[in-house]
This record gives sequence, structure tokens and C-alpha cells, in this order.
Amino acid sequence: MSPRRTFIPLALVALSVLTACGQSAPPAKELADEMIDTLTDAEASPEVKACMHAEVAKFELTDEQALGFKDFDDVAEKAAGGNELALGIIADFEAALASCN
Repeated sequence: MSPRRTFIPLALVALSVLTACGQSAPPAKELADEMIDTLTDAEASPEVKACMHAEVAKFELTDEQALGFKDFDDVAEKAAGGNELALGIIADFEAALASCN
């Protein structure tokens, strides 16, 4: 699995650990951007990272998804808890990031 395909699950784990410890996690988009920033140039070129940051910035819930979730943070939190719809949204997000390759 490429680094781009593994950092979202890692971000979800970090989100759930912070929440379980009673600490507030950073906003999901901020956490995704921070995870992108941790990738080395060997893992992802600067152009790929810039594309991924653009995907994070433009990611929004569809009108249908917004009926079940408040925002991307809510999706990430519910995905960490195993919510199937939230996991699907995260999978779509991962696909958008992978398209930067």
C-alpha cells in the first residue's frame, strides 16, 4: 500500500486515540494536511503533495451526505467508530488523494 493510501487510516486512528484520551483532535482537514506534510519527497513529490493539499481543501460533502453528517470532522469521527457510510466517504476521499499520483 502506498503512503498516500495509508495515512488516512492512520489519521483516523490518531483521531480516535485523541478522542478516547479526552483530548480534542485537530479538525480532520487540518489533520489530513499535517499528515501530507509528513510525507518525504521520496514518498510523494512536492507536486503530488500540492495536489493532495488541493484535494483536501476542496473536499466537501455532497447534499445527500450532508443529511447524515455535519462536516468532515463528523465523518472522520464516525468513520473511526466504524460507521459504514462514513467509511465510504473516507474511501472516496482517499481515492481523490490517490488520483494525485
